[in-house]
Amino acid sequence: MATEASIRPYAEGDMWILERTLGDSRQMAYLNGPESTEKIRERHTKYVSMSADQRTGCMFTILVGTAAAGNVGYWETDWDGQKVWETGWFVLPEFQGRGVATEATRLLIGVVNKLQSHRFLTAFPSVDNGPSNAIPRKLSFTLVKGIESEYPHGSGKLLRHNVWRLALPSTAR
Repeated sequence: MATEASIRPYAEGDMWILERTLGDSRQMAYLNGPESTEKIRERHTKYVSMSADQRTGCMFTILVGTAAAGNVGYWETDWDGQKVWETGWFVLPEFQGRGVATEATRLLIGVVNKLQSHRFLTAFPSVDNGPSNAIPRKLSFTLVKGIESEYPHGSGKLLRHNVWRLALPSTAR
């Protein structure tokens, strides 16, 4: 049975979650290694800023009860010649395997559906990360293909990842 989760916009006091996820070599094993302290600070500032206006993207802190359990978010990206939403998630080790990321992503889909601004929501988990690929599968995304691209951008490191796509409700886009 999945754990009940909720989401709230990422806030100034949430940087510790990034340190425990993006800064941890085990958490980042499928994403070519942990981020530096400087990169985490930059990302924190970006997440606080982007969460102020959800029409352009938003990072959320995942909550299980009152405990922070990780992050989930969406942001605009170009994919196959069109603007789409991209999504991604991280869950702290003590909350993994309980359906927390799936429930948080389901809640995020509800937020994105209300925006009615893009045709698709996409996710790009590493092909080797079974649990992260299970999330879009459970939420009715379509597996489009597997690709290889540089990640993190500018690192020179290649990452094999899947392209998952969810069609969003039809709107006047």
